[in-house]
Amino acid sequence: MGIVYLGRDLALERDVAIKILAPHYAADERVAKRFRREAVAMASVRHENVVQIFAFGDHDGRPYFVMEFIPGYTVASLIENANERGEQLYLDVVLGILAQVCRGLQAVHERGIVHRDVKPANMLIGPGFRVALTDFGLVETLANTPGRDLAGTPLYLAPELIRRQALPDKQRHLSDIYALAISTYEMLTGDVPFDGKTIKEILRRHVNQPPRPVSEIRSDLPTAVDDVLKLALSKNPNERPTSCEAFITRLNEARGGLAAPMKSGGRRILLADADPVAREIARTALKVGFPDASIIASEDGLDALERAREARCDLAVVDLDLPGMNGIELCGALSGDEMTEHIPVVVTSGGFVGNSRSVLRSMGIKELLAKPIDATHLVNIARHHLEPEH
Repeated sequence: MGIVYLGRDLALERDVAIKILAPHYAADERVAKRFRREAVAMASVRHENVVQIFAFGDHDGRPYFVMEFIPGYTVASLIENANERGEQLYLDVVLGILAQVCRGLQAVHERGIVHRDVKPANMLIGPGFRVALTDFGLVETLANTPGRDLAGTPLYLAPELIRRQALPDKQRHLSDIYALAISTYEMLTGDVPFDGKTIKEILRRHVNQPPRPVSEIRSDLPTAVDDVLKLALSKNPNERPTSCEAFITRLNEARGGLAAPMKSGGRRILLADADPVAREIARTALKVGFPDASIIASEDGLDALERAREARCDLAVVDLDLPGMNGIELCGALSGDEMTEHIPVVVTSGGFVGNSRSVLRSMGIKELLAKPIDATHLVNIARHHLEPEH
């Protein structure tokens, strides 16, 4: 119901996102009230994992509000990119995303607000791998009487909404828990559990069809994850986890049931990048993927070489644009030193120019990532080298 623009706050010298009511809704008072309700709901929640709102106003009879601009990408695009590569998001990466989404959504629910459109497309991943929940266009508060209109994204609609089932105020947020479980299923498998050729078919499957266990789709996942998702996707709201906190806690407990535990403990990863923002994004992504690993960060090529020698690193992530010793020189030094020649190297760059690719490949380096880095792709490549059995 709105159009979003990238704007510039001239007074505070920062980029912002401006959402304004679409022209064809300008005369619809009902939609205008919902638009304002979205702004009020966002303004009432102050949490790092919820997109913040700065101002509300009117322009030529059309309401608008100003939000923080989060440069990055959505979780939906992360899933799509993984699908295109024929890959699946690792459980640890999914849990790292969900931990932040759950904290934000928990804060929303504690304010007496039901989001009603929780889905990967409304989860933003920004600098430092910060995840923030956005798009409160369908929001409900406990002060509002739920309407009889069926509103939402069909692939994520809870059965009680489809059945127009009225729930007590203290349970109305359980439809968000259901949508959160659908989103989790999609992150883990690359697809939603209930799909169809028509909306009617999709809604019927939400109401009547049990989800296929994720462990049947991915053999690397413990069956305990199936149990958590089965409860969260229950047709009966009373059987679901009662909060986002309970949902993520159960998933983390299920994570402990992996047949082959992750072996990141004691691993040392060298991260050489002079760009502080890019370095922090890569560092956070690697920490999410390998919680127990030591990330040894450096912004200088010569310093990075010394750190690699001292720490006996298990993996190096090297950017080409480094002072002191550039990335190609650093890779050559690593491969020519008996103390570091065993270290697998991943090279990043804002642009591979000239014969840099062929030079790197001649050193045996095959992993070349263009910036901006896809955090999950970086973790997948790192896992290939650090945990080859996976």
